[in-house]
Amino acid sequence: MNHLFRSPRPPAAEAERLREVFTEAAYDVTPSAVPLASIEREGRRRVRRRRTAVLGAACGALLVPLAVVVVLRDGAASGPGEHVRPPAASAGSTSPSPSAPAPAGKVRVVTPGERVRVAPGTKIWLTEDGKHWLEPGAPGAQFRSVTDGNLDMSSPGVSLQQSGDGNSYFLSGIFHGTGEPARVEVKTAAGDRAGTALTLAGKPGWGVWYLVMKVPDSVTSADSVLGITRRVTVYDSAGGVIASQEFAQ
Repeated sequence: MNHLFRSPRPPAAEAERLREVFTEAAYDVTPSAVPLASIEREGRRRVRRRRTAVLGAACGALLVPLAVVVVLRDGAASGPGEHVRPPAASAGSTSPSPSAPAPAGKVRVVTPGERVRVAPGTKIWLTEDGKHWLEPGAPGAQFRSVTDGNLDMSSPGVSLQQSGDGNSYFLSGIFHGTGEPARVEVKTAAGDRAGTALTLAGKPGWGVWYLVMKVPDSVTSADSVLGITRRVTVYDSAGGVIASQEFAQ
């Protein structure tokens, strides 16, 4: 039996045939257009985003020192309308200033040891055991006790201490009796005057009265310092007499 054999194509010829087929197929394909406009818009958007980020960081770096300057210039106030105040001096750094004088004709309740200025250089303060006062030129503070027995505290009364230079006089003393003082009347050689009363809180049964007065020229030289005060009367709010004492005529 006879068989017929055909020799296969050489490999090079087969590869060349495949290239021809692929080339013909490629010519039949139309490539799509490149989206140049979209690519350009996206590129611009990314550039703007980078610029914004850089500018924001630069502005933030500038604003921080500006904010610090404003805070320091405003005194580091913690909020609108707030004002920083300088710290107060400590209580022990200076001696306490004497409190202002009570208005003439008034009654004032004071704390023990509270110094009341009644005239330049003249102060009065009360403690539980009596009256203290200091005058210009005096060697030290003077004291009148309510506990040493020199005053008869069992009955109403008024004491008197007075000093002056012939023109201006400082009159003061202790009153004691039953009731709440409301006003002090002082009869002097120059006429009636309204005195001021100082008392401690509670009902100690005593207080201090005082009067600083100018003596007019109508007062003669016969009215010496011991003759200026005529009578001192302490009244309560109802007009009743708590204590009254007559002195020189």
